[in-house]
Amino acid sequence: MAEHVCCLDMGTTSVKAALLDLEGRIVGMASSAQLQVGGAGAGAEFDADEHVREALRLVREALAKAGASGGSVAALSVTNQRASVVPLCRDLKPCGPAISWQDTRCGDVVTAFSRTLSAERFTRLTGLPQSFLWTLGKTLWLKSNRPDVWASTARIALVHDLVLRALGTDDIVTDVSNASLTGMLELRGGHWSREILEAAGLSESLLPKLARPGEVVGKLSEEAARATGLAAGTPLVAGGGDQQCATLGIGVLDPGDAGLCLGTAAVVSCPVPEPLPDPAGRYFCTAHAVPGRFVLEGIHNAFGASQSWAAEALDFGSLEALEAAAAAAPAGAGGVMFLPWLAGIGTPDFDASARGVFAGMTMATGRGDLARAVFEGIALETGRILDAFQASPVPLRRLILSGGGSSRALIGQVLADLTGRELLLDSVTQASLAGAAALAWTGAGAFPDVAAAGAALGGRPERILRPALPQEQRGALARRYERWVAAARAAEHGAADEEVKA
Repeated sequence: MAEHVCCLDMGTTSVKAALLDLEGRIVGMASSAQLQVGGAGAGAEFDADEHVREALRLVREALAKAGASGGSVAALSVTNQRASVVPLCRDLKPCGPAISWQDTRCGDVVTAFSRTLSAERFTRLTGLPQSFLWTLGKTLWLKSNRPDVWASTARIALVHDLVLRALGTDDIVTDVSNASLTGMLELRGGHWSREILEAAGLSESLLPKLARPGEVVGKLSEEAARATGLAAGTPLVAGGGDQQCATLGIGVLDPGDAGLCLGTAAVVSCPVPEPLPDPAGRYFCTAHAVPGRFVLEGIHNAFGASQSWAAEALDFGSLEALEAAAAAAPAGAGGVMFLPWLAGIGTPDFDASARGVFAGMTMATGRGDLARAVFEGIALETGRILDAFQASPVPLRRLILSGGGSSRALIGQVLADLTGRELLLDSVTQASLAGAAALAWTGAGAFPDVAAAGAALGGRPERILRPALPQEQRGALARRYERWVAAARAAEHGAADEEVKA
């Protein structure tokens, strides 16, 4: 058998390519510089072709760093940012900018759709609360607001699907774990929902073909082989959403365990044996990267994005400088609170209209206080997600923190301090790539199924982060944060009501 698999992680602002061996170790990795995602107002768009070109280039670079030949690769799989949508022309090339999952412009369209199909029915079918986050809302926004692009759109794809097509699949193919974030999949049956598509006025012919994570869906083309350095005919394996792959990659397979994976977003993922959507819409249920299993999820839309924004906006120059200033400031940030809603609120409120806030500043407030407030704000917002899971039918016994997102020491400790929970720090530093490798090795025939691959390759907790902040101080900060959340949301929705009246 070949020595390696090749995996691509198509993130929100960067791309990674890596070769991993049969024990899940990275033997060569290449990553892109920051890719551009931007747009006016609440928009977030990007050039999907640029992401694809970067992916193919990085595969060749990862091969070189590993000192490996293309023939040493047994299979290739892709993990990706979820719910972003790419409109495709009849030739299956992008016919307009891709719309990122972080784009919040479709809030009004989603509200209008809920008058056609109730939020309760939507959740029952999909496992998702009605929200701006999913592919459906972005597709309906595109249809309503970009008639020129929509007139040319023959298919819609996720980033995973577009990359696999560029590598050699005959059709547009997505995996069920990614499809479960579109808002168009019936979760229990694992098929596109005729009821939702009819309510939305969309045709199933627009949508990708469905495949299981870990299933071989094509072979690397001659053209892609020349671009990447891999051997033509290398099996292409359906991958998974980045969060489901990260959950697999850190070995979170069983109910009671939860993964906390940190990146542009922060996602809490709790495996469950069957679809268990929350009728109150506080969290959501998706398909696991392990076929036949499911995951309860909560999302903080701008976890890492808040840190990146603050490093630039507050003129720190780097994330390391931002963290150093935050670490030097006292807990409580001198009374400053940061509400990290730079891309709306995900769990538990799913509010596209929410905006970020610094509150509680005085003439004595310094940049260090603001930096500290950012770290505390994203930790306290993550605490709101964990609190939402108290209503879950599956109690959380262990919370496993992906090592990759906690490589800088401060954020892991602040999370432990302000959520009041012990965090098991996992040994895997690139969790999504590790999960994608489990899928690729399954497709290559090295394991009988994805669950076995995940158990063999998944990470292991290596140390514990324990709360160090006194409980009284932690409780006071949490209560103050909740007061600012309540006040900000009341003011925001009061202003919206006034606009309606006007």
